[in-house]
Amino acid sequence: MSSPDPALFRTRPGNRRRLTPEGQAELDRLTVAAEESAWLSPLAYNLTISHSHRFVWYRVAKVATRTIRHHCETNGVALDVDHAMRVRYPLASYADYFTFAFVRDPLDRFVSAWHDKVVDHNYYDFDPATHARMQTVEEFARWTATHNLSAVPGTDQHLTLQSRMIDLNRVDFVGRLETFDRDFAEVCERIGAPAVPTAPKNQTAPGGRDRQVSDELRELVTQMYRRDYQVFGYSLEAD
Repeated sequence: MSSPDPALFRTRPGNRRRLTPEGQAELDRLTVAAEESAWLSPLAYNLTISHSHRFVWYRVAKVATRTIRHHCETNGVALDVDHAMRVRYPLASYADYFTFAFVRDPLDRFVSAWHDKVVDHNYYDFDPATHARMQTVEEFARWTATHNLSAVPGTDQHLTLQSRMIDLNRVDFVGRLETFDRDFAEVCERIGAPAVPTAPKNQTAPGGRDRQVSDELRELVTQMYRRDYQVFGYSLEAD
């Protein structure tokens, strides 16, 4: 069985989260044979793919996703697979594509998710009394700690372990939000895109390094995201 043409996989013009019928049919065919052929990635990821610029971007929610997408849109970088959610992908077809992702200090990311999805919006559809309690970040952290943050699907993408959102065995470059300008400039050079934008757009709240953080919150986040701290080398200690 030959590798499918990578350009076969595109998202629908009217729905950037779903593959075209032709792409989905091919993915379904590969899924049936996956156990024996190993054609597909063992795990599913949130993917954005450009065939013209030959890259696969493992999207990590709350880590400059709007900034990167906006930069591509405004600089002529076609996103053929735009916002595919929780999909396995044919490994051989993208073996020569540049793969990248961006990560963020787990404490900062968690506070940002809480501020955006709880304080500013009731994204998780809490009842009024529960939503009122969740205005305290520690309360939200206790609720989050009851979930399996490595489960995909099963855990909201804004809270999932960053290390689970990236195919760590096949990623060429992992940038950091803390050094975004420098790291994204390198990505742009690798994919042949114009110069880097000046600042991430989706920093919705000051993070753990810029605000007073309770010992309880730091301990809860450390327990929940210990693998992220270990994999990406972020410090577990307060600055």
